[in-house]
Amino acid sequence: MQYNKGYAAITATIFILVVSLVIISAFTFFTLQEVRTNRAYVESIDSHYVSESGIEDAAYRILAQKLIGASQTLGVGDGTTTVTVTTSGSSRTIRSEGVRNAFQKNLETTIAVTSSGVSFHYGVLVGAGGITMANGAQVNGNVYSNGSITGGTITGDATVAGGINTNPEVQWINNTVDQFFATSTASRDIAQSFTATSTGPIPKVSVLISKVGSPSSDITLHITTDDSGKPNRTDIANTIIKNSVVASSVGWVDVAFSSPPNVTNGTTYWIVLDYGSNSTTNYWNWRKDASDNYASNTGKYANDWSSPSATWADTNGDLAFKVWIGGTNTKIDNVTIGTASSGSGRANLFVNDIIHGSACPNVYCIVENPPSEIMPISDGLIQDWKDAAQSGGVCAPPVCDSSGNLNVSGTKTLGPLKIPGNITFDNNAILIVNGTLWVQGNMSLSNNCSISLASSYGSLSGVIVTNGTVDISNNCTFAGSGTSGSFIMILSDKNDPPGKVMDISNNSSGVIYYAARGRIHLSNNAAAKEITAYGLDLDNNATVTYDSGLASTNFSSGPSGGYEVNQWHEVQ
Repeated sequence: MQYNKGYAAITATIFILVVSLVIISAFTFFTLQEVRTNRAYVESIDSHYVSESGIEDAAYRILAQKLIGASQTLGVGDGTTTVTVTTSGSSRTIRSEGVRNAFQKNLETTIAVTSSGVSFHYGVLVGAGGITMANGAQVNGNVYSNGSITGGTITGDATVAGGINTNPEVQWINNTVDQFFATSTASRDIAQSFTATSTGPIPKVSVLISKVGSPSSDITLHITTDDSGKPNRTDIANTIIKNSVVASSVGWVDVAFSSPPNVTNGTTYWIVLDYGSNSTTNYWNWRKDASDNYASNTGKYANDWSSPSATWADTNGDLAFKVWIGGTNTKIDNVTIGTASSGSGRANLFVNDIIHGSACPNVYCIVENPPSEIMPISDGLIQDWKDAAQSGGVCAPPVCDSSGNLNVSGTKTLGPLKIPGNITFDNNAILIVNGTLWVQGNMSLSNNCSISLASSYGSLSGVIVTNGTVDISNNCTFAGSGTSGSFIMILSDKNDPPGKVMDISNNSSGVIYYAARGRIHLSNNAAAKEITAYGLDLDNNATVTYDSGLASTNFSSGPSGGYEVNQWHEVQ
């Protein structure tokens, strides 16, 4: 009986052990299943975050103007993502394929560049270099020149300003650090004093500024006398700095006065930048020299420059500026302006001119001293375009040769792109511009070449910037995107005021030419939509025919101009 009892106990124990093992195994099975399910869920979520990280990395590189390839693979935690960037006109599409073990999530976003508005109100706008026309040359539209106009025909109105000297009379251009203003109520307005070194009118002032974020209003620039070491509460002249001409890159911004103020040699005056609001994210920067070495002059800021209770604080430095004083004599000489029933001329001297159908003097030959007109594109905006081009990469073999030179043959689609050398075109070559191009060398275009913007630009206009000279001949043609209001502009940034930086001839047509620091020459039936230059020479039936759409032109402004995220979604 004792043995039977022992067997029964052992059997019961084994039975209980088996049951327990079954129960434990079941719990273990379900627990492992739950762990696997949770791990799969976590890895699935991780793949999404890995993909998002790729999007964010690419977006940062684009917005920060850092180089980024068309495709790259990144390690993110325990996963990887393959990021591809596709450029189309003024937009970038970023696709990120995030992988974590067996799980993959694909995300895509499209970032569209915001535009910078540039207004071309004249068929021709030139600086102190003036305009010469001969042998059937004609401008179909209005002309504004800061130098004399000689010869030729102008179908619209013509204005010649009182001439500006080539170099500023007073300046302090050293700059080492930023001086932000309009960041708080206390810093809404900012000012720099200067001492006049001659007596005469101030036709032009330039300040070295930039914007941070997107301040929405214009700045008012005042010239005031001195009031015991601070600006007087009333000005002697004022003008507007348009928000649109100030870029995110620091650059010189010029302004002119409709009634230039007169200053006296040896007297202290102030340049005041007046802004009506403040923000911690959208404000302004006026570069300064922290050494404060401009003798007996300095920079200050206040809450409201014209308030009796304004409290002025030192910037502890001199803010960078240029001031032109006085000028030169200018004229309209041997020019036909308008028709028998239209057209007028404004200048301080007319010589052998026919205006409104009759020889001067007549009521349409208006003797006055018009103010100087400022070039519509600032140095900062040009730098923004250069940065936009460079963000797309630097041209290298096999597209460019080992010296960075680019030869266009057949049909090529390029941009944004920085070209370190020269660009030349083969016979009948076609270039489709898919983003801003920056040519550091010279441009040579000839023999039936064609340059146009990609259709994705839509109503936006595009630009090719060069640091060198431009030579265009033999029937080269230019076009925008195909949408109304879209134009292409060739801009030379070469600094050679008396020199010829653009030479356009032999039926080339359909483009905006811009060379604010050099002369442009059009000849032999060459044509353009608009020309802005330091000086201009037209001969042998060259024509400029103004397009009214140029009065409000929006250019793709590049990374520092800002981007808008149009979409951010999951894709297959």
